[in-house]
Amino acid sequence: MDNELEISLSDILQFIKKRFLLIVLCGVYFTVGTFLVSHYLIPEKYTASVSMYVNPNADEKDRVATLGDLNYAQAVVDTYIEILKTNVFLTDVAQTSALPYNPAELRKMVNMQAQNGTEIFKISVVSENPNDSLLLAETIAHLAPQKIIEVKDADAVRVVDPAILPTAPSSPNVMRNTVLGAALGLMLGVLIAFVLEMTDKRIKNEDDLLKNYNVPVLGTIPSVER
Repeated sequence: MDNELEISLSDILQFIKKRFLLIVLCGVYFTVGTFLVSHYLIPEKYTASVSMYVNPNADEKDRVATLGDLNYAQAVVDTYIEILKTNVFLTDVAQTSALPYNPAELRKMVNMQAQNGTEIFKISVVSENPNDSLLLAETIAHLAPQKIIEVKDADAVRVVDPAILPTAPSSPNVMRNTVLGAALGLMLGVLIAFVLEMTDKRIKNEDDLLKNYNVPVLGTIPSVER
């Protein structure tokens, strides 16, 4: 009968105990490494957000009322978001803010998202400079109403939650990254310990001989204390 590899809980605890130092070192290495990378190498980024409310005129509501109130609000807000993502609008934002960003860069920095199917949408700007984030968010909030009115003839577009200067970076999350790094290091340490244990075919005692070769033990040499 072929030998079957059987691993019990006691075996797992035994090799973890045996390789405990290796596991701890992996955990410490990854913890320190992720902390240093997150704290010193990954650039800090700041997020400024503004929420806007759009109230379409009566004619616009009548044209899409058959969609239902919730679907209507979502459809209209999604349209406004697409308008504000155009090169024309983002070029106006860059020129008005007088910041050295082009439309392609702004498109990566700006995130616009509808809020739970309402007529409110949130605009978030992420950059490495908190003042840039604030200025861009305020510029978008200033230019968006007129742009939307020009394209969709909406009655009113107004800010319901103005942007404020971010005082702390939104990323990277040093604490979260460090904890994840520690967990990854410990798991890797356990994996390495497991592989080392499974590939270690050295015979160190009677149990190892029985486990690896399944042959009877005729005798053992007692250890001699000096």
